[in-house]
Amino acid sequence: MTLDTFVHRINDFDTFTASSKIDYFVYYHTVVKENEGAVAKDIEACFDELKTTKYSNIPQYLKSNTKKVKGKIPKFILQKGAYHLERSKRNEIDALMSVPKAIVPTNNYFPLELFDNTRGYLTTIAQQAAACYDQGLYDACSVMTRKLLEVLIIEAFERHNISSKVKNPTDNFYYLSDLIEIFKGETTWNIGRNAKNSLPSLKKLGDLSAHNRRYIARKNDVDKLKDDLRIVLEELIHLIDYSNWK
Repeated sequence: MTLDTFVHRINDFDTFTASSKIDYFVYYHTVVKENEGAVAKDIEACFDELKTTKYSNIPQYLKSNTKKVKGKIPKFILQKGAYHLERSKRNEIDALMSVPKAIVPTNNYFPLELFDNTRGYLTTIAQQAAACYDQGLYDACSVMTRKLLEVLIIEAFERHNISSKVKNPTDNFYYLSDLIEIFKGETTWNIGRNAKNSLPSLKKLGDLSAHNRRYIARKNDVDKLKDDLRIVLEELIHLIDYSNWK
């Protein structure tokens, strides 16, 4: 995003005092452009680029607004010689810019550390499933869980160089129902009874959420299978052994 585009998203920016504009320039430089802090010359460059009147003493403004004053939160934090917006000030500008709050998934659905040292795309799918659970989006959670299981089963066959067993004559992978049955019957590995019995139930929940227009998943529906899901995920990840699969 260019600086000009950025300031056009701020109502009445051109009427702001020069000192107020500095706060937004620090935000632009550190949040939008993702630089490691801002210094006075960076802020001066913003004034120059927009051809707007500069604040008379930018270094002093930055320095004075890092000081803690009783009853007042400083605007900036100084780290390693560069300025960052203090958290509350950044949140204030985030709200003004309509920046959505980041959703940080928890371990309430399953332990996310199970996916450490696996694959980036698996971690993302797992985080999406967990975030959906945290936000009460249980149909979405069930569908993402179904996707996660499908990917893990396919990768179990790929890991052991037997992926041809789960592909049809046109070299496409079978549907999940067939993948599960082939996985359960495969003699290359030995999976536990709980995992074998749980896979069809987990798939069914995902199918209902994805394909049944009158079905609405509720927390209780998902919670009934949480322990089973944990067992299945851990067993599949252990079976694939990502840390030794290059």
